[in-house]
Amino acid sequence: MSIYKNVFQYYRGQTRRASSETKQLQIENNTTKAFINVLHHSSPNLTKNFIQWIGLKEDDIESFEYMYQVSNELHRNTPQAVVIGIAETDKIISNLQEKQYYIPDGAILSDLVSILIETKIGLNSYLEINQLEGHKNRFALNQIVEENIILTWVKIRKFFLEQYQYFKNTNEILTCFLLEQFEEFCVINCIGSRKNNEYFFLHFEKVKAQELARKIHEYIWYEAGYNDIQDAETKDGIGYKRVRKSKFATLSIQRQRHFILHIGKKEQKLGLSIQNEIDNVLGRKFNRQIYEDEKYPHEAYIRLEWVDDFEQIRPYIDLAYELR
Repeated sequence: MSIYKNVFQYYRGQTRRASSETKQLQIENNTTKAFINVLHHSSPNLTKNFIQWIGLKEDDIESFEYMYQVSNELHRNTPQAVVIGIAETDKIISNLQEKQYYIPDGAILSDLVSILIETKIGLNSYLEINQLEGHKNRFALNQIVEENIILTWVKIRKFFLEQYQYFKNTNEILTCFLLEQFEEFCVINCIGSRKNNEYFFLHFEKVKAQELARKIHEYIWYEAGYNDIQDAETKDGIGYKRVRKSKFATLSIQRQRHFILHIGKKEQKLGLSIQNEIDNVLGRKFNRQIYEDEKYPHEAYIRLEWVDDFEQIRPYIDLAYELR
């Protein structure tokens, strides 16, 4: 799996320095778009099954309309109408600051139902009651609206996985492909789950690098015979430390997405000499920045896609462990 081969994954390009709020909004918008795209481009039966799953009635209709960022009022009344909120948790908060208008993230429409959708991602991002109620102003005049429906991304993923099995048996190839891609997208972006090791492995873009990242992790935790390993609780990757000591290695998804060896004490500057050795072994020179030589002289960096054989770097992992 490569994150940029996923049909729903956005390409960050040169936006790496964007604020965390901007990145959160990018992922949130793409998650909404991915969710609606799955329904839009799959068999109409998937949308019908979804509508029935959330407790609404849907007759044998083959035509649905799908919308993103619903900024205008809907033009017709339907027998059923509801606002759906989807987030990591079903917790709803009360936002004291009311806006003049709210824009739903998406919509699913037919002759029988009008569904407006609000999505949130992230463990600390909650659905807001004022926002959900404000979305009701987007329905057609005099529309009777059902009670809000609150879902979690965990439930959405579970529903889609169940639907995958159903459509697999009916040989709906495109629908199955889109459901697979959505599940993959959720894994990549931790939608409906907390960040785990697989999340970080997948952020090494090339499959070769992903496989080596998994091998490094297995080696450090289970194969090397280290008996005092702890998770360093690194935010931008997977960090490895010895008990009561500092990190000796990091699978980092920042700064070129690479493997960092933290070797000895900073004043010893062992990272610089080891960097030269590693560069010679791999036949490629890592592009260290000037500030990295000055600020991190105890670190050596490895681009995982440059490694042909794990044995090329294993001795340096052992060295970092021993000298830490």
